[in-house]
Amino acid sequence: MARMRAVLLEVREDELAHRRRRGLDRHDEMWEGVLHLAPAPSDEHQRVVDELIAFFLPLLRRSQRGILRSGINVFNDKSKAEDYRIPDLTFVAAGREAILREEGVRGGAPDAVIEIRSPGDETYEKLPFFAALGVHEAIVIGRDSKAPEVYRLAGSQYLAVAADRDGWIAAETLGVRFRPEAEPGPRLIVAADASADTRAEI
Repeated sequence: MARMRAVLLEVREDELAHRRRRGLDRHDEMWEGVLHLAPAPSDEHQRVVDELIAFFLPLLRRSQRGILRSGINVFNDKSKAEDYRIPDLTFVAAGREAILREEGVRGGAPDAVIEIRSPGDETYEKLPFFAALGVHEAIVIGRDSKAPEVYRLAGSQYLAVAADRDGWIAAETLGVRFRPEAEPGPRLIVAADASADTRAEI
């Protein structure tokens, strides 16, 4: 079934209550007071997220580099209207855990976010929000292509990190490298900088 974008000028409270009752609002975001109703992610989207979590959690426990959370709110507390986004994965470096609150990240920017980009979603539209907050790195991974992109903050905007001669793209906040593989089918290789043996194929 084809999907299309739509803009609703108003949403009734009973419609929002229905979404809450069915758990359909878990991915909804507020963009400067404007509600963005996001559809539930596909199975492949969630598989990629789950595989990344399975790779990162033991790595971060060993290195004590920081904390990774999935699907939490990242707030812009300086906005006059309610303003938050929900990255697929949010990383907060060790020593900065105080910005992790019950309702999400507040009082500072996470160190990195990871978004799995699905066709027609708003991944790229979120990047200026993360840059303005001061998120050091934004990592975008194509759901279908498995192609990784790493954007690193330079001043007030992001610059794309170039791949090295072997095709690896480094994410310095997380201490890992990403590389796409085309054969036998699109795959993402992620490896820890400190150990060539610590890697995963997604």
